[in-house]
Amino acid sequence: MSSSYAVTRPAAVGSIMVACISDPLYMLSSEKDHAQANVQAHLINDKMKKMPIFKTMFSNLIHYPRYNLRLEEKNPVPPFIDRRWRGRHQQQLEALQKSQPSLQIPQIVYEDPEVNGRNRYKYFERPFIPFHKPLPLNVAYAVAKTEPYVYPSITSDRSRSPTSRTLGIQTDYRDGEAQTDPYSPEYVVPLGSIPELLTLATLTWGRGLPAGQAEVEMIERAREKRAWEATLPPLSDLSQVEKRRKMMDDMERKEWAFREQEIEKLQEVRLEVLKKLLRRREEDQNEVDVNRLDTHWFNRQRDKEERVRKIKHEHTKGVY
Repeated sequence: MSSSYAVTRPAAVGSIMVACISDPLYMLSSEKDHAQANVQAHLINDKMKKMPIFKTMFSNLIHYPRYNLRLEEKNPVPPFIDRRWRGRHQQQLEALQKSQPSLQIPQIVYEDPEVNGRNRYKYFERPFIPFHKPLPLNVAYAVAKTEPYVYPSITSDRSRSPTSRTLGIQTDYRDGEAQTDPYSPEYVVPLGSIPELLTLATLTWGRGLPAGQAEVEMIERAREKRAWEATLPPLSDLSQVEKRRKMMDDMERKEWAFREQEIEKLQEVRLEVLKKLLRRREEDQNEVDVNRLDTHWFNRQRDKEERVRKIKHEHTKGVY
């Protein structure tokens, strides 16, 4: 009876890192990358080695160490291999060819590998399967036996609950992308007419709609102003310019008075809110003061009872 086992070998990282120096076909894009690969190879291959000090070999003191750390350099590349970047030579050849076009540099001609020709078989390899054992020729395969089909019971299917169930589906579509304002159809305004509905275009859903008492009053004031504008004398009549100016001044004073009333109402509302906040803050401060006084009184009462108890104890001990 034969047995087989697999042997795990460490990856040859160091040999891969020094390929930029030892491999003639391996070339990096720049001298900086070449230097970085060389430093990385040294960091992987070189190790720190402990070198004992003879005089303080058995010392446990910090200022008298037992050993020093020394870098043990490993150089897997032979000394006859050039460590410089090979792209520098190629750049020099290109610069020389540009400066002296008459100079003929022989080109390296590689032999045709004939991948699609007679050497095609060299680029294919059969996979090596060590554990594959061919079957003997005298093997008789058994015929697969078909078992009778058993119909599942209906009661068991009904009693069994499904393994998963979809409760909801989340999509990229959000309600914020939907149209929230009511649909406004197209319209045509006849010449010389101003529909009242167009004057309410500033009222939108959430900003004035649905309309409340303030919106109704604003609409009534707009109607009164349009009726007043209809009673103004025309600008073409120079005899009524003073009358028109006087009517406009009166309307402006009326609007300013109404605006002042609105500002006063807003100031009163803000004042009431401020009074409520101040009252609430005062109540909270009073509650904090009462709690602090109660705590102080409780502590003083406890100290008083403790002193009375000690006095009684001393008195009883002195009497008996």
